Amino acid sequence: MTILFDTYLIVDWSAANTPKRGKDSIWIGEARRASDRIRIKPPLNPATRHEALDLLTARLKKDLAAGRRVFAGFDFPFGYPAGAAKRIAGKARWTALWRTLASEVEDDVRNRSNRYALANCWNREKFDAPQYWGRPRQHAYDHLSATKPTTDAFRQWEYRIVERWRPPAKSVWQLAYNGAVGSQAMLGMARLQTLRNTFGNECAIWPFETKWADALDAPIAITEVYPSMFEPTFQKGDVKDAAQVRTVAKAYAALDARGAFGTLLSRPPGLNAADNKKVLAEEGWIVGAGHEGGDE
Repeated sequence: MTILFDTYLIVDWSAANTPKRGKDSIWIGEARRASDRIRIKPPLNPATRHEALDLLTARLKKDLAAGRRVFAGFDFPFGYPAGAAKRIAGKARWTALWRTLASEVEDDVRNRSNRYALANCWNREKFDAPQYWGRPRQHAYDHLSATKPTTDAFRQWEYRIVERWRPPAKSVWQLAYNGAVGSQAMLGMARLQTLRNTFGNECAIWPFETKWADALDAPIAITEVYPSMFEPTFQKGDVKDAAQVRTVAKAYAALDARGAFGTLLSRPPGLNAADNKKVLAEEGWIVGAGHEGGDE
């Protein structure tokens, strides 16, 4: 039986515009393996994305120094539908997209970001018709509508392959309103590029750099997760986000203890060669999607 990791971090990200704790803010769940026991730590609730990145960086450095292997899951998309990266970043590669986001996104220590202005600019300059949509109703942008586009050009790139496999996951282009993930993705990928720069070869982005579960050699695996795949277990005083990150961290640690976690990180059965190429070059994937009905 192969156990892959010692620490399991699950991050519920947020695109809040101001420092925020509690409901709809950032939560970090953690499960840790100690000998044959799994310890579940109380979830952390940093008020800003800047604070969250500092906490995660410190935690990862501490685990590396102790020789522990880390699974770090973030609940936002790691890529855009195939073809979009070339429009935005000039190359059909997730690495080019992440570098461009890290360069162009402004996101300060008080959670103030330029994401709507940047989306408006990219809608105008990068695409034949707008892709990003959703904005604060009190703000007006010439190329960023409050409503979902209806053009054929938009529908061509509306969803990644994994979102078509795993409804009702939302489109990466929706920046605002109920259930939106576009803002979290834009701000999140920019922050993950910072983690890549910090840890270099000590971290690998799944499934891009790990080739699914074939090359899990780096001590840190950074992955995309979807906490709603699990029914949260609540404790007294929990908000849903806190319950979710604790539940997922515990579930993944338990699966790994049984030697079953590697299956969820492997290439999904039925993913054809053409789609697999798009996933590994640009789009990314959600841990466990396509493996429903098994140990998950």
